[in-house]
Amino acid sequence: MWVLFENLTRTQANLCALVLSSSAVPYRIRKHRIGWDVWVAESRYNSAREAMALYFQENRHDGSETEALPEFAPVRAGVSVSGVVSSLIVCVMLAVWYVRVQHGGDDPEIIHRFSASAVNILDGEYFRSVTALMLHRDLAHLAGNMAGLMVFGIAAGVLAGWGCGWLMILISGMAGNLINAFMYESAHVSIGASTAVFGAIGILAGYQGVRVKQTTRRFKTAWLPLAGGLALLGMLGSGDVSVDIMAHLFGFFCGILLGATYGWRFLYPPSEIFQTLCAALASGIVAWAWWAG
Repeated sequence: MWVLFENLTRTQANLCALVLSSSAVPYRIRKHRIGWDVWVAESRYNSAREAMALYFQENRHDGSETEALPEFAPVRAGVSVSGVVSSLIVCVMLAVWYVRVQHGGDDPEIIHRFSASAVNILDGEYFRSVTALMLHRDLAHLAGNMAGLMVFGIAAGVLAGWGCGWLMILISGMAGNLINAFMYESAHVSIGASTAVFGAIGILAGYQGVRVKQTTRRFKTAWLPLAGGLALLGMLGSGDVSVDIMAHLFGFFCGILLGATYGWRFLYPPSEIFQTLCAALASGIVAWAWWAG
């Protein structure tokens, strides 16, 4: 369930219960030390918001307790089955690709044709920014990226939904590879999903930075998620001389931009139809990249 309001008085909680009951929206009220919280099912969250917003609009100036009601609480969404399943599908797809297409990392021709080669990307082969995300140099490289995508992919799905979250992760990884190629303008080659992993970390940092600033109005507090993301980038992204730290950095900052934009635009994950469309778009981008190569 998702929280609709937090820290209400008893009168406010009873008012919410009355409005939601009259709109046939299932709800649950939980009492804690400093007040009452109103929770609704994830599938009925939009309906609950619409019902309460309509009531506020119609009774804004009647002198009732409506004037004292706080804003809608930020959504506290839990890990969903669809988020876990989508993350598993992505990880399994990477593993299958490593074995069947890349032949366990022993096919240099695949690396030559589909890696994020700066020279080739500058020549117009932009599909490489996507295909390179699915190539890995060895089993340890693959396992590390699968673990990162599993953890941070699920986290991004909690914030944005399973489809929108993965679309943003893909775009951040793709954009990170493109910017990296334009920066090097040489025979630089990059492979691996780690750019997308750090894109996911950036999405989380950007979203949390915007949401903290909107809720606390404290500039210093809003920068804490960004600082945490940079620290994580330093710990996870620079422990190997073969690591493409610049690609990770660009993926991270592209993720920040996407996460901040999402956090500014959306208070809660979009509808299931929107998630499906985002997932279809992400799948289409991947399919186009391999077809174009």
